[in-house]
Amino acid sequence: MSLILSNFSIEDFRIGIPFSSFGARVCYTSGDLDYLLQDPRIVEKERRAEFLSKLGNYKHFSVFAHSFVYKEVGEWTALRIAATKFKSVYNPDYPDVIGISLRHYLEELLNSCEEDYYRAFERIAEFDTEIEILGKEENTVLLSLQTDYDGWAVFYIDGVSRNMTHQLVRHTKLNFSQRSQRYVKEDENYTVIPPSIEESLQALELAKSIDNLSQAIYNTFVYQFKIKREDARFILPSGRRTSIVVSGTLTDFYDFIEKRDNTHAQWEIRRVAQQMRRLLEENVKSKD
Repeated sequence: MSLILSNFSIEDFRIGIPFSSFGARVCYTSGDLDYLLQDPRIVEKERRAEFLSKLGNYKHFSVFAHSFVYKEVGEWTALRIAATKFKSVYNPDYPDVIGISLRHYLEELLNSCEEDYYRAFERIAEFDTEIEILGKEENTVLLSLQTDYDGWAVFYIDGVSRNMTHQLVRHTKLNFSQRSQRYVKEDENYTVIPPSIEESLQALELAKSIDNLSQAIYNTFVYQFKIKREDARFILPSGRRTSIVVSGTLTDFYDFIEKRDNTHAQWEIRRVAQQMRRLLEENVKSKD
């Protein structure tokens, strides 16, 4: 039996499971935060388990990375898991502790016993865990926070451009679930306009005209020419508004903040880094 299955159970992840469902719904909906917090696939335990089971059937494992737990397993076991599992978390300051995500557990379970794999989703239907918003700073919402060991946080970011998220996902130690342009309609979306363009009336009008034209072409492609959204999206500006869920250790978030809350960083990602900093400072302090 694998070291993960020998030391972890599905029950270990019960607190974090809603954040996997939340991340997945962000991928497939244009709804805002209020909509997401009322979505039965996020807030109702049976519907949530059914939804996650479908994702499991499709092997859409990335969303399960948002559910994360630390556990004392012994130094030898912790080192072995850390050496073989990508994005597991080991720190020699806590030599007998390893941090893994629900993704690690489910992938191991599927490889070991498919029957037990599907049974795990039945067990998830029994976990009545809610999402409680811990704080909000403009674009950025803190959904979850652990402070033990290297910590863990889950953020939801909305109203930012895809240009910004292209920069964000370069911080590869973090985990991401982003609104999909393949599956989500762009009919009523918009393009984020930089402040430097808004300062010039002529530049702003030109930016709006380009956005309106691209929207009209997109709609024509989809509804008149019956082109798939995944291909019609190629005509849309890279500044198009998006939303994204980001999770990771506090160590990795502070590394992101240090690099991006900097005068050399672009205004949009710097603003998000500053919002994250304030949310973490406030909430980590309250847990101490």
